[in-house]
Amino acid sequence: MDKKFESYIDQIVNDLDCDKAEKKEIAEEISDHLKLLKQEFIEQGYSDEDAINKALECFGDEKQLRNGYKESISPYYKLFKISNWIIFYLFSFIVLWKLIFQRILERVINYRNGFTQNHYFFSDEVQSGFFVFNLDAWKLNANLIPFKNTLNYVINHDRFNLDTIINNTLGNILIFIPLGVFLPILFKRYTSFSRAITFSIIVSFTLEALQFLLQIGQFDIDDLILNAIGSMVGFLFIKLIFKFRNVVRKPRLFGV
Repeated sequence: MDKKFESYIDQIVNDLDCDKAEKKEIAEEISDHLKLLKQEFIEQGYSDEDAINKALECFGDEKQLRNGYKESISPYYKLFKISNWIIFYLFSFIVLWKLIFQRILERVINYRNGFTQNHYFFSDEVQSGFFVFNLDAWKLNANLIPFKNTLNYVINHDRFNLDTIINNTLGNILIFIPLGVFLPILFKRYTSFSRAITFSIIVSFTLEALQFLLQIGQFDIDDLILNAIGSMVGFLFIKLIFKFRNVVRKPRLFGV
């Protein structure tokens, strides 16, 4: 097949939400149409190169064709995409609000009301200012030993409130499950497991670093690990859903 035809077909087929067998059938169907068009133009006296260009021009814009196939595969494709973007933005806002903005607002209000003690950032000394500039306090609020705090919650569970244990263990997993779900749905580059999890770890690290630097939370390596586990669960779950859907859906050919 001509390279221009191959590139053209790839741009239409590669991003379709269907299995490899369906993509192959669609690609073969488009290829057959293009070859017929090319032959018609050659018979009209066009050169091989001009016949290829005319066939592509006649067949239509790749983006419009791709969207047409997507809507044929799933009539509610646009609604599905828009809904997922809305939910993703809402999820992002809630996470940022709960982990960053709400804590900053709470600290500012407490500080203005004369309550200088920061329950998000521990210190052995009585805090007199908004920020603690103390190396010992910074060390106290940073854990770089994997599973140190998680094991502490499990072994010494009688020393902590149940909600504290749940929030700092199961909560850290649950909060990142939606990210693992949305990444492969909304971003083509994150359909790969390794890329999706790497991005999730970067997001988690950024949140942890911001909390630590703004002194509205501790930096805990356990949080990064549990967040990554949550993202893995979400990613594998949505991939399983897609795989199951492709198995139960019968292969179909879609006309141009």
